[in-house]
Amino acid sequence: MERDRAEFERRVLPLEPDLYALALALGGQEADALDLVQDALLRAWRSFASFDRGDHLKAWLFTILRNAHLDRCRRRRLEPAPLDPGAEPPAPTRPPSPLERVLPDDLLRALRTLSPSHQALLLLCDLEGLRYREIADVLGCPIGTVMSGLHNARTRLRGALERGPKG
Repeated sequence: MERDRAEFERRVLPLEPDLYALALALGGQEADALDLVQDALLRAWRSFASFDRGDHLKAWLFTILRNAHLDRCRRRRLEPAPLDPGAEPPAPTRPPSPLERVLPDDLLRALRTLSPSHQALLLLCDLEGLRYREIADVLGCPIGTVMSGLHNARTRLRGALERGPKG
């Protein structure tokens, strides 16, 4: 158990910013993304002992995150979150995402104009380096959908970059 904990801390916890970037792409809201990452890390810890060390760790974690996101979406449809219009939004306390640290502002701005699914595809392929098959497994879709989705995402991103910032 102690060896698993040390290995989890050494291998999984450094990937938290990558999970956060995908969670933002899936959900779009900062607070939701932070909660989703925590949920995914808890799920990963609970099943870490059964993780096949030969598998691709990031793909495994991204799949857990995606499943946690889908579970949240299903729950929210059944139980809408209570709204408190008078509540003050919490001050942002998160560190910059990996995207904010490595991408120029114009590329970040253009990326944010894309749909969450296109953002997730570009993140998993072009920033995380996952292969098409791994992306298909993470997102639970056919490989052809990944390929056409990436083509569309790159085309839209290119168009957004050519248009420049909206003024």
